[in-house]
Amino acid sequence: MAAASDRPTPWSTCATCGDATPPGASACPTCGQAVPPVAERAAPGPRARKRFRIHRALRITLIAGVAVGLIGVMGWAIYTGPPVAADPLTSSWSLPIGPGNFSYFSGEVNGGDYITGNFTVVSPPGALVDFEVFNGSSFAAFAHGTAGADPQDAPVRATSGLVDFAAEYTTTYYFVWINPYAPASHIDIVVYANTQYMSSVVVE
Repeated sequence: MAAASDRPTPWSTCATCGDATPPGASACPTCGQAVPPVAERAAPGPRARKRFRIHRALRITLIAGVAVGLIGVMGWAIYTGPPVAADPLTSSWSLPIGPGNFSYFSGEVNGGDYITGNFTVVSPPGALVDFEVFNGSSFAAFAHGTAGADPQDAPVRATSGLVDFAAEYTTTYYFVWINPYAPASHIDIVVYANTQYMSSVVVE
């Protein structure tokens, strides 16, 4: 039979946090509370045991809460999918245009998708503006005043109108507003346009 001095020294329990402290430790490795010598330790009373149970229950609750939160976040990410940036053609613009000049915005449109919206000349009231839509090559010809500047649809000259363009194929399209007044007129106009990208894909 082994002598009492040969028996391994048992681990003790910290009276503050309830975690185990190794034999011979002068302080709890978890909370840093000083550990009294073995001779001075008393058996934990009902109050200490109750405190230990409360600490243990709080730790379990905290760990479970964090796990549930992580599962919820991952589940929501899977359900919603990756974030989708707003399409640049879904916006509003204020376009100042000098006489004989033009202003535009552009963006890629998938074949079968369409752009809807409206425009109006806000200054000066009643002034006219020409509206046309070009693909990349046609817009380059238009901007340089060369042949081949063929718009996708018939040009529109009006004080206000609708933007209703359906793309036949995927490419970058240019939505152009032209001040039809000659430079000598000194008539500057401001066009307000509001457009929205509409997808033909139905998500079920």
